[in-house]
Amino acid sequence: MTRMTPFYDPANPSSQAERRGAFRLLFLCLMATGIGNNMLFAILPPLARGLAVPEYWVGAIYTVSAVLFMTMTPIWGALSDRRGRKPFIVFGLSAFACSTLIFAGAAWAGESGWVPPLAAIFAMALARTLFGSLGSATNPAAQAYVADRTSPAERTEALAGMTAAFGMGAVIGPTLAATLVELVGVPIFMVIISATVAAGAVAVWFKLPEQSPPKQQSRPINPFKQFAFAADPRIAPFVGYGCVTWIVQSLSLSTLAFFIMDSLGLDEAEGLQMSAIALAAGAGALIVAQLVVIPAMKASARVLMAWGAVITIAGFGLMIIAPNYAGIVTAYILISFAFGLSRSGFVGGASIAVKPEEQGRVAGLTTATAGLGFIIGPVGGLFMYNQLGHLVPYYVAVVLSIIAAAIAWYHPGIRRAGEVVEVEPDP
Repeated sequence: MTRMTPFYDPANPSSQAERRGAFRLLFLCLMATGIGNNMLFAILPPLARGLAVPEYWVGAIYTVSAVLFMTMTPIWGALSDRRGRKPFIVFGLSAFACSTLIFAGAAWAGESGWVPPLAAIFAMALARTLFGSLGSATNPAAQAYVADRTSPAERTEALAGMTAAFGMGAVIGPTLAATLVELVGVPIFMVIISATVAAGAVAVWFKLPEQSPPKQQSRPINPFKQFAFAADPRIAPFVGYGCVTWIVQSLSLSTLAFFIMDSLGLDEAEGLQMSAIALAAGAGALIVAQLVVIPAMKASARVLMAWGAVITIAGFGLMIIAPNYAGIVTAYILISFAFGLSRSGFVGGASIAVKPEEQGRVAGLTTATAGLGFIIGPVGGLFMYNQLGHLVPYYVAVVLSIIAAAIAWYHPGIRRAGEVVEVEPDP
C-alpha cells in the first residue's frame, strides 16, 4: 500500500503515526466494502440466469441502488462537514453490512424455491436500496477524512491510494466469489462479507482518531443546493468528466459477464469462473494504476484524466475486435487501468479546487458521479446489448471516452488544476 504522508491540521491534532494508522484502517474497511460490492458483478448474472430472470432485472437492481447512491452521497458529504467524518463512516459501514445480509437471505430464498424468482429479485433490489440510501455515507466521509489531512500537492496521490482500497476489494471479491460460492454457496459467502464489514465498523468506531468538533450550523441542509454545487465553475468540469467516466465503467462492468458467456458459449457455472478471472484481472490493473503508476508519475489531475480517457478508447477498441477470451481480458485490463488514472484525476482535481470547509460537499459530489454512472450504464448498456447488438455498448463507450478526453484536455478549469501551488502548513 502506498504511504500517504499526513498533513498537519490544527483541528485534528493527532500524531502522524495515528494518522497513518487511521488511513490503513480506512483502507481495510473500504477494501471490505469493495469485496462485497464488486462480487455482485460476478455473482448476479449467473444467479439471474439460474433463476430464469431476464437480464434487464439485473440492470434494474444496479440502477435502483445507483439512484439512491447518487441522491444521498452529496447529503452525507455535507453532513460530515458539520458533524465530523467518523460517525458517517461507521453508519455507512453498518448499513452496508445489513444490506448484504438481506441480499444473502434473498439469494437463499430464491435458490431454495421458498419464494418465486421475481420475489427474490425484488428482495435483492430492496437490499441494494438500503446500501444506496444509507451505505453511501461511508465513501464521501472517508474521502473527506483523507482530504482533511493532506496538502493540495499530496492529495491526488493520497486519494488515489484510498480509492485503490475499493479496487483491491474488486480484485479479491470476484476471486473469492468464484472460489467460495462453489464451496459454501452465495448466501453463506455474503454472510461472511456482512460480518467482515460489521467488524470494520466496530474497529472504526473505537480506533479511528478524530478530534474535529461538530460545526454548529442551525440551517438545515438543502439537497437541491448540494446538487447545485456541482455547477460551481471550480468543480463542474471534474463532475462532468466523472459522470462520463463512471457511465463508461459501469457499462463495461454490467455487460462483461454476459459478453464472456455469450461470446464463448458458456453456461452459468463456467461464466462465473471466467468472468471472475476477467474482473479480478481488471481490478488488479486498476490497483497498479493507483498504487504504483500514479505515485511514480507525480502527474497533475489533468494529465491523469487525459491519459485515462485515451487508454479507455484503446481498451474498448480492442474489446470490439477481440477474437477470443484472452483478447477480451486484455481489453478489460486496459479499460480498468485507464479508469484508475481517470478516477484519481477527477477526484483529486475536484478536491484541490475547493476550500477545506467544502471537502465533504465535493467528496459527496464526486462520489455521486458513480451513482449517476450506475443509473445510466447498466440499464443502457444491457438494453443496447440485448436489443441492438453485443458490440453496440462498446462503440458508445468509445464515443463517450472521446468526449471525456476533450474535456480533460481543453477545459480551462481542468487546466488550472495542474497549476496549484502547495501552501506549507503551519508547524
